[in-house]
Amino acid sequence: MRDIPAELIIESVDTGVGAMLDLFEVDLQSFGGDVIRFHAGTNGYYGNVIWKGAVYSAYPIAVEGFETKSEGTYSRPVMKVANITGLVTGINSDFDDALGAVVTRRQVPVYHLDAVNFPGGNPNADSTMEAVSRYVIEEMAEETFETVTYNLATPVDCDNSIIPARTILADVCQWVYRGDGCGYSGPAVADDKDVPTSDMSKDKCSKHTSGCRLRFPKPSALPFGGYPGSAKVS
Repeated sequence: MRDIPAELIIESVDTGVGAMLDLFEVDLQSFGGDVIRFHAGTNGYYGNVIWKGAVYSAYPIAVEGFETKSEGTYSRPVMKVANITGLVTGINSDFDDALGAVVTRRQVPVYHLDAVNFPGGNPNADSTMEAVSRYVIEEMAEETFETVTYNLATPVDCDNSIIPARTILADVCQWVYRGDGCGYSGPAVADDKDVPTSDMSKDKCSKHTSGCRLRFPKPSALPFGGYPGSAKVS
């Protein structure tokens, strides 16, 4: 899902938009956390950047795989984040690997950044001039001492439709494991790869129907927080 104001398209065609900044937001509010805002420090910007009054901190990050297609499969970007002082490991531990968290990418022309970013102000500041894309963290692919890699998924093609107040995902449960909606409160079952375990410290749901079924065997109904039927819509 990508929103681009008409004025930004016209400007880019007529005069070129110049240097662009990629600003990222990871929304952990549904897990009881905050909205984390950061940018990769490209185009010579290595400090904080203010956009719409919000502070985006410079942080080592690399995101690949962004593309816009009118047909075929959706893009699956990969986001690799530096694990400085174990910060991201802590987020994974506190928020169930951030699975289901919404990642927003804002492409903003430096020319239109908030006036506070410039010593002499910016008469061209315009908070409407941004291209916005939204993705969802589908899985935590790799975690090392130095970096953490996430696979992102494009929300279903429904142009900001939310039912009710949740993004429609076919194969990712959006409930917090052992929380409201999930309802599981039994012993340890498996880790986030569905590998059996009896260690409570390793007990994490894979967020897929396979992990849900391990905790709610047939004929129990699955409290799965995704929308498996949406994958069958053609």
